[in-house]
Amino acid sequence: MKKLLFLIIGILVFIPTVVSAHTELTTSNPSNGAMVKEDLKDIVLTYEGEIESLSTMKLQKDGKEIPFISVEPKGNQLMGKLPSPLENGSYTIQWNIAGEDGHPLSGEIAFSVDKAEAVVPNTTTKQPETEKEVPKKEEAKKEEPKQTKSTSETTPFSKTTITLVIVVLLFIGLFLLFRRKQ
Repeated sequence: MKKLLFLIIGILVFIPTVVSAHTELTTSNPSNGAMVKEDLKDIVLTYEGEIESLSTMKLQKDGKEIPFISVEPKGNQLMGKLPSPLENGSYTIQWNIAGEDGHPLSGEIAFSVDKAEAVVPNTTTKQPETEKEVPKKEEAKKEEPKQTKSTSETTPFSKTTITLVIVVLLFIGLFLLFRRKQ
């Protein structure tokens, strides 16, 4: 009976550390798969808990890194300031954080920028040779960005679900243990 009591106390002490082991990404601006239509000068990633000062992020376009003016963790947010608004194209944010518990996490967020181009007066007027050229250009603009998910977004279970599963398994185990002794 003492072993059983020790086991139950051990599991109940262990459950809260399992549940709160990781600081998950809750929101981001821009969000994963977003199509940004206006100037973007700041990138903000918000996490469930506080993050450590070692946390960082990188921005890439076509495999080339776009430098930030600054990347600053504040509380539960990681904020990156860009030197100028982003040009049209597909981008990937690669982030690495250390949660309040010191556990490292990383992930990626893919998004696209598709701002309306400024109209520049053209002195020469060129008509498309065929009507098929115009739709091809429109189709190229409609390409979907590569969808990637952060490590925290790929987990199908929430903390509450994990806790409930552990508690249910604990009760089933106790039931079977007591039933066997009778």
